[in-house]
Amino acid sequence: MPSLSKSKFLAGWQCPKKLWLDVHEPDLAEPTSAAQQRRFDQGIKVGEIARRYFPGGVLIDADHLHIPDALVQTHEALMNHVDVVFEGAFDFDSVVVRPDVMRRNGGGWELIEVKSSAKVKDEHIPDVAIQHYVLNGAGLTIVRDYLMHINNQCVYPDLSNLFTIEDVTKHVSAQLPSMATQVAEFRQLLELTEAPSVKIGKQCTNPFDCPFVVHCWDWVPENSIYTVPRLTWTKKDQLSNNGVVKVVDLPTGYRLTAAQEKYVDSVVKEEPTIHWPDIRDTLSELNYPIHFLDFETDAPAIPRFDGMRPYEKYPFQFSCHILAENDNLRHKDYLHEEESDPRDTILHALLDAIDQSGSVVVYHASFETGVLKSMVHWFPGSTQQIQSIIDRIWDMELIFKDHYMDYRFGGSSSFKAVLPVLIPSMSYQDLFVHSGDDAQAVWNNMIVLPGGEEKTRLISNLKEYCGQDTLGMVEIYRVLKTH
Repeated sequence: MPSLSKSKFLAGWQCPKKLWLDVHEPDLAEPTSAAQQRRFDQGIKVGEIARRYFPGGVLIDADHLHIPDALVQTHEALMNHVDVVFEGAFDFDSVVVRPDVMRRNGGGWELIEVKSSAKVKDEHIPDVAIQHYVLNGAGLTIVRDYLMHINNQCVYPDLSNLFTIEDVTKHVSAQLPSMATQVAEFRQLLELTEAPSVKIGKQCTNPFDCPFVVHCWDWVPENSIYTVPRLTWTKKDQLSNNGVVKVVDLPTGYRLTAAQEKYVDSVVKEEPTIHWPDIRDTLSELNYPIHFLDFETDAPAIPRFDGMRPYEKYPFQFSCHILAENDNLRHKDYLHEEESDPRDTILHALLDAIDQSGSVVVYHASFETGVLKSMVHWFPGSTQQIQSIIDRIWDMELIFKDHYMDYRFGGSSSFKAVLPVLIPSMSYQDLFVHSGDDAQAVWNNMIVLPGGEEKTRLISNLKEYCGQDTLGMVEIYRVLKTH
């Protein structure tokens, strides 16, 4: 029977089936995306920086593939009476843990878990609790439990207050009595010859996206109760418990919101529900030249440019397709290709791209508006020009929230759901970059590369992705205008 690691324990805490599959059928997991890998890498970087706040600490450098060596190194460090241990290895009750930081406190130890989040979250408590349980079982006295997380009031370049340390001892202590029972249950679970039967539910994406969702959801029909817009999980569970999964099987008179009813009606009729008069009225608000604008942004946990805070968004790329009244289409774009601060250069490129008149079409306006408002903050001397752009923003998504519902959107009004239905030739599946999160990851990989074939390829991938976002809006607009 394999030992439980902390990560596997937490997999079981989220979903027993996830733990079983993780151990026995790991090949069923979806490959790690570029965005997910970047989050993992960022967490590692945050942990490395956190160690600087504990001078004199000893790092146990044997990795997860060499646990016996790590156990020996940890034992030697404790025997040498070191005061701070990083990534120590401890084994008890067939569970292996590697605490981020352990700091000696009198006759006992403080356990400090480092997280890249900006606050303590519910899922952090069992994370610390299983470590506390193993350390106690291994013979150590843990006097306090702490969560060390990002302080979003920190401002670059002063990173002296990048972290906040919160005492979570009370919350951890409340969970400690259940740890032995939970470990025993997980060990019994792993002895099963088949995966346990667990209904799909909120745990499939909460607190983390499960890599086995595609496998576990493969039986769910394309238009199901799980795609009804904003249907609560309580209602989804009630319906599925009564054998209702397909939208067409919803009970007559089942209570739904107006938006939900539009979606259900579209599914049942297998045709879109479109209010063309309202769409034409909405489109009449647009003025030529029409600028179709999209930003790609980064928001790192560790700020790297002057005046910026953790997780504060900044743009590194934009695409702008400009449509004239005679249907002539121009394209302007900008992609920052180096590690330097992109904010000033992207602002100048943007102001050059956007004419002083004409509508600015975006999809999901709060995002682009937020980026532009940040530019006002960073560059108050350009407030008037930036505000002019903000004042002309027109949100294309509102059409698909209010006036155009198609069951093939899968209950969503997002751009990625709408575009391939209206413009089947424009798919993101064949692109190297599939999402804004992927674009973040690819950009961070690209900017550290020297000039060469790989850097050129990633630049091309990023421009292709962002350019498709704005060209897609142009093509959707053209479709809407033909009616």
